[in-house]
Amino acid sequence: MFAPCCAGTKEVAFVSAVTAAGVVHAVTRWCSAGNGTECSCDGTLRHGGSASQGWHWGGCSDDIHYGMSFSRMFLDLPLRNGTGRSGSGLLAMNLHNNEAGRQAVAKLMSVDCRCHGVSGSCAVKTCWKTMSSFEKIGRFLKDKYENSIQISDRLKKKLRRKEKSQRKIPIGKEDLLYVNKSPNYCVADQQLGIAGTQGRECNRTSQGPEGCSLLCCGRGYNTRVVRHVERCECKFVWCCYVRCRRCETMTDVHTCK
Repeated sequence: MFAPCCAGTKEVAFVSAVTAAGVVHAVTRWCSAGNGTECSCDGTLRHGGSASQGWHWGGCSDDIHYGMSFSRMFLDLPLRNGTGRSGSGLLAMNLHNNEAGRQAVAKLMSVDCRCHGVSGSCAVKTCWKTMSSFEKIGRFLKDKYENSIQISDRLKKKLRRKEKSQRKIPIGKEDLLYVNKSPNYCVADQQLGIAGTQGRECNRTSQGPEGCSLLCCGRGYNTRVVRHVERCECKFVWCCYVRCRRCETMTDVHTCK
């Protein structure tokens, strides 16, 4: 569950989309592996293709239709049943973002092929559809998070952008939506349940989210030297004990101010 401060934010939108995509991905993989009695491969593609171009559908295509249906039942039904106001902007946002995650899996489906022929030639190819890696799906949704759209919390007939000047721009089914602006996660606030980043260990050389420049929110960082003592260069001595040296190392540790 998310703290009240974070309800309706773009971070919640991203988590909702990733969760829905993860359910689709996991269930579909499970089905394709033959572990389920209610699902398997996508049989609608078999015996199709283009004989004139030397390829046909075959193999075990990932059937994401069952995975998407399961994800809707598993994630969307509790939201609909547990919310008294069906017209709530937060409910509509969460349902949309769940579906955006599922659509990301469908959009990034790819085609894999295997060659058949004499002496390794590719006279005929068997092709099947497969899901992209979850890492690729995550990167796609991260980009959608960076470009998420703020919507009005008051619904009329459909979802609307918060900015009146942009309401003629359509909202795509793969866009991530949020209602409330994100709080300042850099500064601790016990009432809002925000831990802040002061005292967090960071990586001085990284430009990523764990890097000191980003994690410390521009406040800078402190550096201290930490002494580590451990056993090293251990050897077995006959008979029967292990002899080790005592090694010491000094490491720089950086923490946010």
